Amino acid sequence: MHTEASAATHLQPDGEWAEARARLADGIQTMGLAVDEARQEQMMAYLALLARWNRAYNLTAITEPLAMVDRHLLDSLSLSPWIPKGLVVDAGTGAGLPGMVLAIAGVGEQYILVDSNGKKIRFIRQACRSLGLNQVTPVQGRVESLTLEKTPQVVVARALAPLGRLVEWTRHWLDQGAVLLAMKADLQETEVDQVDASYNVSIQTLKSADPTLTRRLVLVGHAEAIERLENKQ
Repeated sequence: MHTEASAATHLQPDGEWAEARARLADGIQTMGLAVDEARQEQMMAYLALLARWNRAYNLTAITEPLAMVDRHLLDSLSLSPWIPKGLVVDAGTGAGLPGMVLAIAGVGEQYILVDSNGKKIRFIRQACRSLGLNQVTPVQGRVESLTLEKTPQVVVARALAPLGRLVEWTRHWLDQGAVLLAMKADLQETEVDQVDASYNVSIQTLKSADPTLTRRLVLVGHAEAIERLENKQ
């Protein structure tokens, strides 16, 4: 695995960025995840590139280093135990979250990161080249219009749209055995009620480095597909 540690080091000689590196290591340990130092350095290199591009392109509203670790890296990593081998589609990836972080963590196999924003997709392409992430394919477009030769194992969505809309956008894959993994900070029962009755819904609590923060993961798909993922835990 190629690591662009120099990119991270360039922005982290001391102060907040050094604290951010320590925060990432502590958070990974608290969450009980296995992410080695090389992959952690690659994640910090990704943040360094994001911070650099953000000065010109406004890719993220979160710019404080510790907050970037919490909201970008650790929040994305909370999904890693639920990622199976195979193809993962990240719908509405933005600047590559959670897809880039999950790919760096070494879960899944192939990633397609989809977003309609051209500058965000250009950033992801550059980040993939810089970090050697050959398993990641950025696509500019909308997930509901995306045609793939291979059915994804899972479609991940982080704060993209209400559940009912996400299900409609991904129905063609769900009916072929994929599972929608929707990350939700605030899940209302009315949102779950929007899901077509032909699909099963399983609500899980994601691991968090912050005991005051509750994040939900909503699995939507056919019963046997959801059961496969739940048995992986």
